[in-house]
Amino acid sequence: MNRNPKQTRAVDPQASERGAALITALLVSTLLLIVGGALILNTNIAQGLAIDATSEIQAYYAAEAGVNTALNVLRGNVESDPAGTKAIFLSAAADRDLSTWITYNGSIDGVSVVQVDDAPLMGFTLDVKDADPANTLPGKQPSRLIIHSTGYGPKGSKKQMEVVVSRFIFDFSPNSTILTIGGNDGNAMTNFQIGDSEAKEYSGYDLLHPTEYIPVFGVTHANDFNQVGTVVAASKPDTVTGTDPITQFSNSQLPYWLQSADSARAFVTEMKARAETNHRYFTSSPGDMGTDANPKVTFVDGDATLVEGAGLLIVTGKLISDGNVGFKGVILVLGQGEFDRSGTGNSDLLGAIVVAKFARTWPSSENNQEHPFLTPIFSVSGGGTGLTQYSSEAIDKALAANGLRTLGVREY
Repeated sequence: MNRNPKQTRAVDPQASERGAALITALLVSTLLLIVGGALILNTNIAQGLAIDATSEIQAYYAAEAGVNTALNVLRGNVESDPAGTKAIFLSAAADRDLSTWITYNGSIDGVSVVQVDDAPLMGFTLDVKDADPANTLPGKQPSRLIIHSTGYGPKGSKKQMEVVVSRFIFDFSPNSTILTIGGNDGNAMTNFQIGDSEAKEYSGYDLLHPTEYIPVFGVTHANDFNQVGTVVAASKPDTVTGTDPITQFSNSQLPYWLQSADSARAFVTEMKARAETNHRYFTSSPGDMGTDANPKVTFVDGDATLVEGAGLLIVTGKLISDGNVGFKGVILVLGQGEFDRSGTGNSDLLGAIVVAKFARTWPSSENNQEHPFLTPIFSVSGGGTGLTQYSSEAIDKALAANGLRTLGVREY
């Protein structure tokens, strides 16, 4: 009997894997497409962000240009339109956008701007206002201004900057017409004289506003109060004018730079640097100490002889004055602390005077020792018809003689 042998079919072990390569390839391709798409998207986003960042920077520069323009206007370097009126703090605050001195000649996003560039289109707007309106008397100039500058750039970008500027080289509200800082040892001044002429006069009444006044003489220690009071009481009744002829001030009532000898030394160093920058630093008496029409800052590092002048005068040595020479402004005798006026003469000292004595330098062997205020000297001898009087106007001009001072800048 014939039997057909069984036929055995060979089994392929890889049969179940057929098509896997295609699936893998498809998965890899899909992954590559996703990564590539993400890369392209990320590149486009980065490119867009770069473009936006550039626009923001351009808006920032436009705002900065606005600040610099405003400062240039306030420094009096820009003529008005119509011509004839340079900016002062009072007129700038009243004008607000400074359009009297600069031209708003463009438009960005419907806003009238001072155009900085047209490719790309950039510009700024300004808003200037009094920083202390509650403390500004009617008709008087603000002491500080706030400048708001808004910069506009491409693609709707906008940046805002704020700057606070002061008219004054430093902040100073006189405590009295003549202020002497007593020695920290408490010893009374042994050399305080106000002259022996019946015609001379010391006044704390403001020359510009006669209803306003400050004490004529100011001291910081009780011993000096008694000493000065004795001298004043011994003078003729008409030689001292003021409701408070003499007042003793506490340390906290003094300007910050007179509250300690260290602060006074730092102040003198700072003012010296400012004077050097503005070419008004001298080691002996200059022939020019300013005029009423052009007050100047004068820093004399050493002894000085007063000449007719106006502005801010700082003397680190002995200040010698002839009674026939007048001055309008602020006189600071800081260091050697000696004011010596020979005769009251026929000229006037209008403004305020401060005298303080302290060491400016010392041997290295004294580095760890205290160097406090010492006893100052204020001496006026002889006769004459001179007047020493508080003048807010002269002080205002003196403190503004060095140009405006930037107090702070911020972006918001």
